[in-house]
Amino acid sequence: MKRLAAVLIVLLVLVTGLAVSAHFLIDRSSLKSDVIAAVKRQTGRDLTMARFSVGILPWPGVSAHEVTFADADEESGALMLQARDIRASIALLPLLWREIRLENLTVQRGSVRLRRDDAGVANWVFHPESASQQTARSGPAHPEAHWGLKIGSVKLDRMMLSLDDRFARRGGALSVTHAEFDGLASSAPYIDIHAVHGQTPFHLNGHIGPLTLLQGANPPWALSLGATLGREGKQQDWLNFDGQISDMRHMRGFTGVLRGEMASLKDIESLFPNANLPDLKVVGGEIGIFDADPQGSNPKLDLSRLGVNHLHLHLGSAPAWHGVTVSDLHADAETLSSALTVTATMQGSVPSLALQGTFGTLAQAGTSWQTALDTPLAVSLDVREAAGLGKLNGLNGHVAGTIGATSARLSLDASADTLPLRQAALHQLTLKGVFERDETGKTRIKTLTLKSREASAVLEATTRISSRPEMDGALHFEHLDLDALGALWKKTKSVAGTPSVRPVLPTPVPVPSATPAPTTSGEPSSGSTLPSAQSMMALPTSNAIPPEAELSWARLLHDGQGVLDISADKVRFNSADYTGIAAQARLDSARLTLDSVKGSGNGMTLSGRAIYDMGVRPATLSLSLTPFLFPATLAQNMLAMPDFFRGPLMLVGQLEAHGETRAALIASLSGHLGLSMVGGTIATTHLGPYLGDSARVLLSHGDLSVRCLGLHAQFADGQAQLDTIGIEAGALSLSGHGTYGLMTQKLDLHLLPRVGIAGTGASTAVQVTGTIEAPQAHQEASSNGRFEITIGGSEPDTCPALLSTARENIAGEMAPERKKHSKASDLLHGLGLLH
Repeated sequence: MKRLAAVLIVLLVLVTGLAVSAHFLIDRSSLKSDVIAAVKRQTGRDLTMARFSVGILPWPGVSAHEVTFADADEESGALMLQARDIRASIALLPLLWREIRLENLTVQRGSVRLRRDDAGVANWVFHPESASQQTARSGPAHPEAHWGLKIGSVKLDRMMLSLDDRFARRGGALSVTHAEFDGLASSAPYIDIHAVHGQTPFHLNGHIGPLTLLQGANPPWALSLGATLGREGKQQDWLNFDGQISDMRHMRGFTGVLRGEMASLKDIESLFPNANLPDLKVVGGEIGIFDADPQGSNPKLDLSRLGVNHLHLHLGSAPAWHGVTVSDLHADAETLSSALTVTATMQGSVPSLALQGTFGTLAQAGTSWQTALDTPLAVSLDVREAAGLGKLNGLNGHVAGTIGATSARLSLDASADTLPLRQAALHQLTLKGVFERDETGKTRIKTLTLKSREASAVLEATTRISSRPEMDGALHFEHLDLDALGALWKKTKSVAGTPSVRPVLPTPVPVPSATPAPTTSGEPSSGSTLPSAQSMMALPTSNAIPPEAELSWARLLHDGQGVLDISADKVRFNSADYTGIAAQARLDSARLTLDSVKGSGNGMTLSGRAIYDMGVRPATLSLSLTPFLFPATLAQNMLAMPDFFRGPLMLVGQLEAHGETRAALIASLSGHLGLSMVGGTIATTHLGPYLGDSARVLLSHGDLSVRCLGLHAQFADGQAQLDTIGIEAGALSLSGHGTYGLMTQKLDLHLLPRVGIAGTGASTAVQVTGTIEAPQAHQEASSNGRFEITIGGSEPDTCPALLSTARENIAGEMAPERKKHSKASDLLHGLGLLH
């Protein structure tokens, strides 16, 4: 029986082959017409061929030249497909039931254009002709057997594919170097595509769902696809997807597993240039996804419909955000009921931190994601200093609570043996507090307590970010040791070849982003009236505030309102204690006021007031200092001056300025200001160029202890008229007067330095020109035109008068008594033999 069956099959094939051959030999044009008619009948589209030929040996086949296939809108004359050459073999057995099945259909050197309009009508959806249309087109009825047409496999060679999907707002084009599509008539066709987009090659292969979708059907689609991106020979990006889509035409009901590894997420932009993806490095892992809204009304595929049933993802690094970078991130959840755990390393201005936490279960996290956090999510996050992992010391903290779009509550509990702050540090630090946000948009900071050896403070505040930002709060310091935090005022180390200070006159910028107001508004956070003078002096340069912060500052200063009360029981500054420190910062109607400033200590009562009014044009800044204490290093840093002095500056005066830019404010500065300092040090390396060679060679190297320093100036027309200049530091005493150009930075100083040696001294008049950065000192002639050097003579104590003038007769710390030295010691110091 088996042999008989085999013989019958062979005979059947031979008979069929002879029948087909006879049909081809007798009427080849009939087959061409049948193919065109079958395409028209099954797709409703016109197929044209310039030349058509039929082959018999060694296997039945057809070929066509200059083939076109019409688009859905035939009246427009657009083509969905065109090709220079098409070849195909004809399967024999399907001919028995009058079906023309083309195998190895090869399309060469052509293009395929896929298009979908704004209404969602796609040209890859075909509409077969109705029976009436077929009858009308065929003319009078006569006995005729219709031949069907199917395609079993396809090969593409050097083809261009383009997509214009206006409904989904997607599009693009790519060049297919080689592609194979096999089993197209089956329920799981296989595809293998090698293509190039721009200069980037990629490869896609795997199984897809049945192509009956192209004929209007909508069966479930099972997908198993793999893709690589990049040239061979290098570490290629790869991505695999296994799953199915229940409604492929509407992209509904998808489920599956996505796996992959990519050197950078931005590599995808080589295929989708408008994706605008973040530059995430070393991205990979596995994620199970599903359609969280398969029956919803949203016709578009977006992230709100994306559900996740398990994930194991990792990320090498992410771009810096406000100076903070995240690396070595891992996110894991095995099932929907498993906790979503996240670990990462964070780096910024503080030491490298290791983060580990949970964000509810994966199901809860997914619900919060899909509802845009309308459903609150439980959060628990532990933070530790990365270098201290496995140790008991180092920075560590815990954050726990819930976060949501309308309400949130987080508690903070952190501690650290040492927490670096710029060039200073806090020791034995603890930080505790609660943050709450309610449905009205108000955020409450409840009893945020900081304790360390250097400072102990409590902050209570309520804020609301709305069309008119609001803030009310109180910041109270039990103690604040500014001496221990003195390194905060030092200049940061400069990179080789770049200046360590900002330019004095930057490019003018709008007032909201570069006026003193941002500094003033930030000043109360220091918690003391002593450093609050920063608001009086600082005029940040245009690049001091990042662009993203400029808008928030402008919005806060122009539209915000609020009150912040600042107080301190005790402030340590320059080895002296100040008590009863208090101030109030108010913002309302674009008017920022620092008022009710008071405090006492070291024999003086501190007070002052600052107003920055942007409600008028031009904006007005007015300062009243009666008096203020301010770190000299911070003042020089903000004014882009060399680090001449170190110690406490006492500021006294009244200043006013107008303008919309920093340059305008400086040019319009008017009023008077006195600076004085008792104690501290002065750097001879910076001061020496102002004294002339004769005086400079007699000074020892290093720093001199300042007994008193005083300076008083009148400001007008862009000039500082220095009517009093005086210093007594070690063997040096100096007096003088002059002018300084606020806009030009030009100096015209007339100084009389005196250097004491072995109980006597020498002095000569010096004129200083040039600029602060490049002073030019030379000996100045007297009124009779002679250059004179005075040796010997008495050395009266000028400190009391100097301090009184600089302080405008306001009481303050007095200069200490002069130290007595032996003449031999003074001589050796003067010669630089004893330090």
